[in-house]
Amino acid sequence: MADHVRDAIAELNAEGRVVDLFSGMGSVAESLQETASVVTNDAMSFTAALSRARFTGSDRSTTSAEVIERLLPGYEARLRELESTYAIELKSEAAALNGSRTDLLDYMDKAQHVGNSAAHRRSAKVAAESSGSDHYELASLYFSAGYLSLRQAIELDATRAAIDTDSHLEDRDWMLAAWIAGASVLINAPGHTAQYLRPNSNSAHTRIVRTWSRSIWDEFSSALDTVSQVGSEAWRQRNSVYVGDALDLVSAGELRDIGTVYADPPYTKDQYSRYYHVYETLYRYDFPDSSGVGRNRSDRFTTGFSLKTAVVSSFHDLCRNVSRMRVPLVISYPSSGLLGEAGITVSEIALQYFEKVKTQSYEANHSTMGASTGASKKSATENLYVCLV
Repeated sequence: MADHVRDAIAELNAEGRVVDLFSGMGSVAESLQETASVVTNDAMSFTAALSRARFTGSDRSTTSAEVIERLLPGYEARLRELESTYAIELKSEAAALNGSRTDLLDYMDKAQHVGNSAAHRRSAKVAAESSGSDHYELASLYFSAGYLSLRQAIELDATRAAIDTDSHLEDRDWMLAAWIAGASVLINAPGHTAQYLRPNSNSAHTRIVRTWSRSIWDEFSSALDTVSQVGSEAWRQRNSVYVGDALDLVSAGELRDIGTVYADPPYTKDQYSRYYHVYETLYRYDFPDSSGVGRNRSDRFTTGFSLKTAVVSSFHDLCRNVSRMRVPLVISYPSSGLLGEAGITVSEIALQYFEKVKTQSYEANHSTMGASTGASKKSATENLYVCLV
């Protein structure tokens, strides 16, 4: 859909930057590199690091090899400390990985983490309040023996320790983006992090053993090359990155030099923050309250676009506030979205605030977010609503 969105925005020929209110991983922003400068926004903090690394800043003068050389001593120092702290648990994990499917299942079921262990919660509080290297234990305490192997979690913590103590702040977003990207490759989950995979079948067991044998440090090193800058330096220097509720951003009246606003709001009753909570907690490294098998943070972001009781008012707020800016609004929303269940269409709401609404429809494949049954993708009619002042 990113190309369709880019073409619709280009046809408007509007002066000023394009605001991408729900930018996510930045596919639309990337597609606009030859069309317009961008303002990205998302409620998830970790996406901002990716956006800043890719869509802002001067051309990098440092190579990935130089970054690795700088970080390696700090990484190895914290790695040795954590390996000593978790020596017994690492030995148990190695035995489980070399054993049967039942052995691995038993290991995962008995593993302690902040969601089920008072001792781990106390350790998390101590780590959160530490100013030394022992601050870097979040992944080990929260996500080991589930979303990651314990060894991978230790490597992830050790890498973060090295990044946070690096003095080259101009590379920080790049390093953090690569850190998140490297972790995402090895997350033991079905396309999202609302839950992790368990070895309930031989194929799942094989997959987990294979994934848990891989190195976070190696993936981080590779990701430094793949998290590349997009567009020209001049384009990137005109871009901006925000983090927050999209409706708050358009109502604050602080956006400047805006030509078009693009919105791709959530369209189901699922709060998408639960699908990305692991990445959010890793990036923020804030040792949040956590509960349950999924180890979810207690303060996950929620949006009215995913509430049947609030989706209509959310669309009204969106259209009302963008119309006050006197710029076009382009909305991407499927025919099967939650708004339709409320008995009203995007066009019906938009026409209360805009002079004209043009609709373009495309067949698209939507992710089922790793659903346990059925296909991983389902076809849907995606609509682009071009709302003109």
